[in-house]
Amino acid sequence: MYRFKEGVHDFRIDEHLGFIEGMRGQFDGLIDLQCGRDVRSDRRQYTHGFVMTFESAETLAAYNKADLHTELVQTFRDDVEDKVVFDSDMDTDD
Repeated sequence: MYRFKEGVHDFRIDEHLGFIEGMRGQFDGLIDLQCGRDVRSDRRQYTHGFVMTFESAETLAAYNKADLHTELVQTFRDDVEDKVVFDSDMDTDD
């Protein structure tokens, strides 16, 4: 989840979301990617979020060291006020 700094224009936020969307197919093992704005109208601490699904914990660890991840961090750095990153192993096998 992200909160952009006050004064960051919507077009710039759209560029960030476009960057995330553009990551599809750019990293082996990244099997799903979703991002968007908070749709509630009340003022909340975090306004945007994205979910990335990886094949395995090892793939996630490799992504965290990859140039693509570094580029994402550098792209967002100047415009983000705060963020929460949550890595989870959500086993879907029942």
